[in-house]
Amino acid sequence: MKTLRIYGPPEAALPFDLRDILQRLATRSLRASWRVSAVGAGYQWFDATGPGGDVLESWAQSGSMIEGRHLAAAAQDVLQIIWGEFTGFLPGTPNSPWIVIRAIDSTFYEITTDDETVLQRVETGFQGARRSDAPWKPAD
Repeated sequence: MKTLRIYGPPEAALPFDLRDILQRLATRSLRASWRVSAVGAGYQWFDATGPGGDVLESWAQSGSMIEGRHLAAAAQDVLQIIWGEFTGFLPGTPNSPWIVIRAIDSTFYEITTDDETVLQRVETGFQGARRSDAPWKPAD
C-alpha cells in the first residue's frame, strides 16, 4: 500500500479535516463501511472535539462497523480530530481495507491505500499533500 500525507501551512492549524477528505473521496467514501479506532498498535490515541467527536469516540470504543453516510454526518459536527484512525472497506471486500485515514496529533492526515485514483484525488485536492515512504508509527 502507498502512503500520502497532507500537511497544513507551517505554524497554523490544519485548514481541513476528515469531512473534507471524505467529501473529496465521495461517492466511494459514502458506499464504504468504516471502522473507527485509536491510532497506533498497542496505543489508545483517539481524540476528537465537538459533538461529532463524541460520536466518533464512542464508535472507536465499540469497534463496530459504520456506514459511510453516518461517518460523513458525524465528521460534519467535529471541530477537530487530533488522533484517530478510519479504515474503509468497499462493498464485497469486508476483509481487505480499501483505505486507511489517520489523523496524527493535529499535525497532518495520512492516507494509505493501493487505489491510485484516491491518491491522485487527494494530491490534486490538498495543497500540502506529498507521498511518504511508510505509514506513521509511534516512536519507541
